Amino acid sequence: GKTTILRLLLGLIHPTQGRVTLRAGEVAVPMTADTREFFAYVPQGNSLFSGTVEENLRMMCPDATDAQLEAALRSACAWDFVSRMEHGIHSKVGERGRGLSEGQAQRLALARALLRDAPVLLLDEATSALDPATERRILQNLMRACSGRTCIVTTHRPSVLSLCSRIYRVGEGTVTELTREQAARLMESAGEE
Repeated sequence: GKTTILRLLLGLIHPTQGRVTLRAGEVAVPMTADTREFFAYVPQGNSLFSGTVEENLRMMCPDATDAQLEAALRSACAWDFVSRMEHGIHSKVGERGRGLSEGQAQRLALARALLRDAPVLLLDEATSALDPATERRILQNLMRACSGRTCIVTTHRPSVLSLCSRIYRVGEGTVTELTREQAARLMESAGEE
């Protein structure tokens, strides 16, 4: 479903029928490994590596300034906990974020993606381990930080939908754009559960 669509966009897999293209005006380019440079991607789960917080962040932007690192951490609501770590951004984290909570690891992965100057940000359940208030704050921060960029968010949480300009439902082999009314009903029904 949702993850498969993101993998198609990244050119990691190819459709068995039809085609996937990136369209800019009249130009349509097939999605391949060559078009991956247009995306910053935060996958489901945890994608941190053994090393310092700084090293994990600089993977996307090796020459980022300390101010840029801090701005990305602040946008991802990670600055507070990173600045309290014994060595701040120079603190070590283990493979797959060992030593951090899942929510902290997700926030670092988000900060890293923000440092990549790509026109499209893909978030695949990238806030699933966060409480709703933190998730909403991060997504609002991302909207400000990504002004001028396209942000595609996959989520099972309908509460996120109120921040989106377009909403699509993936299911039963189809992708359907929802109207505002349909999205509102979806959010209401999720609130009743």
